Amino acid sequence: MKREDIFFGILRSVMWGTETEVPAETDWRGVMNLAARQKCLHAFSVWTKTHRITTPYDKTLQPQMFMTMQRQVRLNHLAADVITLLAEHHIPATLIKGYSLAGLYPDPDTRDFGDVDIYVGEENYERAAEIVTEAFPEAHWHSALHGGIHYILVIDENLDRVVELHRVTMEMHDKKADALYQEFTHKYLGSSSRVGRSSVEWKGVELPVPPVAYNALYVFMHAWHHFESTGVGFRPLADWALCLHDAHEQLSEAEWQALCGEIDHILTALHMKTAWQTFGHVLVKALHLPSECFPLYTDSYQRRAERLQRQLLRDGHGGRPWKLNIQEIALMRRFPWERPER
Repeated sequence: MKREDIFFGILRSVMWGTETEVPAETDWRGVMNLAARQKCLHAFSVWTKTHRITTPYDKTLQPQMFMTMQRQVRLNHLAADVITLLAEHHIPATLIKGYSLAGLYPDPDTRDFGDVDIYVGEENYERAAEIVTEAFPEAHWHSALHGGIHYILVIDENLDRVVELHRVTMEMHDKKADALYQEFTHKYLGSSSRVGRSSVEWKGVELPVPPVAYNALYVFMHAWHHFESTGVGFRPLADWALCLHDAHEQLSEAEWQALCGEIDHILTALHMKTAWQTFGHVLVKALHLPSECFPLYTDSYQRRAERLQRQLLRDGHGGRPWKLNIQEIALMRRFPWERPER
C-alpha cells in the first residue's frame, strides 16, 4: 500500500472516527514525514498512541505529543482568562481558528494549536490591545499596535502562551471584494450579531466561537491565504471539511441554501469560485466529505483537482519554493477568458 494511501486513511480516521487498515509492513518513516509536511504529525502521533500502534519514532514523538497537550491546556486557561478580561470591559470577543476547530474532531486532542486567536473587530481593536497588554506587564514581546490584521502578545519566551487579537479575520486585495467579505464577517461576528452565535465551555467560562456558517467560508479563506503564499497542508483542509460537515448537519435546509448563496456571491466577487470547487473535489475524493455537504460542488474540475492534490502532497504546509508561486497559483486562478457569473 502506498504511503499516500496510508496517510489519507489515518487522516480520515482522525477526522471521522472511522477505522482504517494499516499494513504490518508500513513505511512509518515515509508516512510520518508526509504527516509532518502536511502539518498533521501531532494528530498522527495521538492516533498511533490511541490505537496502540508502535512505530520506530515513539521515543521521539510521544514526549513531544505530551508536551503539546500540556501547552494546549495552558492555552485553554489563557483563552478563558483573556475572554473573561475583555468581557469585564464590555468588549465582545470570539475565539477563531485552532481553538474553535478542535472540538469538531472526534478526539479534540488530535487538533493541536499554537496560540489563542481572538476576534474583537475594528471598533474595539485598540482598546482591547491596551487592556490585554496592561494585564500582562511582564510579557516577553508584543507587535506594533497598528500593524497588519492582528496584534500579537507573546507572554513567555518559550512561545507557550501567545495571544493574537484580530481587528479583521482576513483582508482582500480588491477593495470591493474586501468590503463584501467584511460585511459577511460583521454579520456573523459583529458585536451586535445574534446570527447563529455559539460557544464552548472551559472551567465554567463560556468561550464564544464562530457560527458554523461563518467557518464554512472563513476556514477556506485562511487555507487559501497559506496556499497562495508558500503552500497549505492537509490539516487546514481537514479543518475545513469538518466545518462544512458541521454546517450541513446543524443548519436547516433554508439556512443551508442561504449560506450557499452567500458563499457563491462572495466567491464570484473574488473570482475564486473555480478555486473553491477545485479544492472541493479534493475534499470529497481524498477526505471523504459527502458531496452534499460541499456548497457549489461539481466534479467538472477532476483533472485540475488531481493536479492540485499532487501539488499539495509534494509541497506540504509552507514548503513550496517561492519561485514557483506565480506559475503554480496560475493553475488555480480563473482563466483570463472566464467571466464572473451575473
